[in-house]
Amino acid sequence: MSNCYFLVDNILQSPYSGITFDLPGEKNHRPLDLILGHFDGFTYENFYHVNQIELLDDAPKYILNVIHMPEWVDIEPSAKTIELLKNDPTVFYCLISVTECRLRTAQLRAEIDKHGIPYSKVLVLCCDVEAHNKTLDGIKYITVNYWESVSIHQHKTLPNVAITTPQELDIDNASKKFLCLNRNIKPHRIWLMYSLLKSGIYDQGHVSYNLPAIDKTEYNECAKSIHTIKRIPQQLHADYKMTLLREMYTRKLDELDKQQVINYGDSIKQYYNDSLLSVITESDSTKNFITEKTYKAIMNLHPFFIIGNPEQHSLLRARGYETFEDLFGVDCVVDYTQAMQMWKHINNTDIDILKRQIKEKYIDKLLHNQRLFLSRKVSWNKIVENIIEITH
Repeated sequence: MSNCYFLVDNILQSPYSGITFDLPGEKNHRPLDLILGHFDGFTYENFYHVNQIELLDDAPKYILNVIHMPEWVDIEPSAKTIELLKNDPTVFYCLISVTECRLRTAQLRAEIDKHGIPYSKVLVLCCDVEAHNKTLDGIKYITVNYWESVSIHQHKTLPNVAITTPQELDIDNASKKFLCLNRNIKPHRIWLMYSLLKSGIYDQGHVSYNLPAIDKTEYNECAKSIHTIKRIPQQLHADYKMTLLREMYTRKLDELDKQQVINYGDSIKQYYNDSLLSVITESDSTKNFITEKTYKAIMNLHPFFIIGNPEQHSLLRARGYETFEDLFGVDCVVDYTQAMQMWKHINNTDIDILKRQIKEKYIDKLLHNQRLFLSRKVSWNKIVENIIEITH
């Protein structure tokens, strides 16, 4: 007897490939391996299709489905799933929304209402650390460490991924002080780019901005939104608008795949190796949300600083990683003014002195971070225990 079972419902009939969720509308299909298969100890031993539920005993059963908050919460449960959720006390609905950290709890509640599913039967696996073990709009939430787990797996298994080994690390030959990658449109990437241009040290780093292709309307709306403007001092707003028109254009480093949102390609490795520090603009600057962007810096032996919520550094330290605020001269950067303090510190540190500091004080920390990342275990069994506990 298993302590619980996981059931799948809306999946492709694909006997020659893995379990793949068939999502509503024109949304991309999602393979279960990408969502859960990388967690340490994950097994398909207790997975069944909902049509085989009669084979199972009275242990708790969790019907899995995928949503993508904040973008969409559409579900299309089968009539059998709805009937089980309404009438079988051992069956629950486990929705998975792990690639972004923002939630839309009210919208999800409305979607659950639409199908007549009891709130008490629904839980969500998410990446919002503030939602862990909470009930929001009647629905239970569990936070899982998705991005560290999947990033470990992908760095270990992808064929052409950017990794700098200890033997390859060559600090003396780096020609730039920093690397700053800014692919998609985000408010913090825009105001940070403005600060970088105003600091006068743009040429001291390798910088990408808004790649591979941007929607100009979406970009202009974001650049002029309150979420961006409020991070820039009032007296600079006129200059910011002028700079936005004249200087804040697309800047490219390596070739990117326009279809793949995540760039794991090894073409970026040369820019890690030719620079000393990483200034990281994570996917969200206000939430405590760490993705592959930070782990790529760790795997390329870069001291890093994450723009935005300083709790991101605290979370990394709690997991055993070293952070490097002293090399950047600031403890946090949440607006233009603090960014200028960081750029000033980097500018005032001669590149040869920076190289010597890293070699003398930080090499062991960089190697520790890389080794720790590759050895970290994000346990599937603990996630399962949490799922059972929150529903019983």
